[in-house]
Amino acid sequence: MSAGTIGKGFGVADNVTRILMLALTRLIPDRVLREVALELRIAGKRVRYSRAIRRRLMRLAECRVNVGCGNRPVPGWVNLDVQPSSAVDFWDCRRGFPFSDNSVAAIYCEHVLEHFELASETPQFLRDAWRCLRPAGVIRIVVPDAGAYLRAYGGDWASLAAMRGLEPTEQGWRDPWIGETYQTQLQLINSVFRQRNEHRYAYDEETLTLVLHEAGFSRVIPQSFAVSIDREMAPDTEVRRAESLYVEAVK
Repeated sequence: MSAGTIGKGFGVADNVTRILMLALTRLIPDRVLREVALELRIAGKRVRYSRAIRRRLMRLAECRVNVGCGNRPVPGWVNLDVQPSSAVDFWDCRRGFPFSDNSVAAIYCEHVLEHFELASETPQFLRDAWRCLRPAGVIRIVVPDAGAYLRAYGGDWASLAAMRGLEPTEQGWRDPWIGETYQTQLQLINSVFRQRNEHRYAYDEETLTLVLHEAGFSRVIPQSFAVSIDREMAPDTEVRRAESLYVEAVK
């Protein structure tokens, strides 16, 4: 087969792909296509990495786990994310953990749980966290504080701006986290709770305590920034302090 034929063949294939994608965008909402594309990328990484990572991590004892760490791995901890790097292991924690029973000393989960589906992913994540934590092991969960936002809603913009770190502009209030500009307070509330459909559930202290109890944790403790019952707990992010809810649960 000549180079010209190969090039021509790929051109036809590319055209077919473009036609199919155009047809799909007309039939299926764009946000659904984006979610499917993301899940396919994660599934590909799961096939590539999961078996070897599970074999290695299930042999650990007394380890400390940082869930959904992004570009903030904690030295000395097992750092997990769906975007692996030299200091971060791939793992999709919505499906549980790759650790043996009673082998984990602590789990840190900052601004991750709100991305999980409440009915399916959150219970599996929390029940498996309970399973792999050692007795008296601690899970620390940090999420946007929906209760605090709702209490501030309807007042002046100053308190909401301080919580989110909003920047005043001629058009409204700019959100440095996601680049949106808000003209009404409800636009901000929707963005915090939904974040372009990336956030699946909003928590206040009462609701987060409830889901932790339902997962098997009998002792749930409301906390504050940089305060933990575990002296070696991973550090909280300062810039998320004003908008965050801090809760710990003990096995």
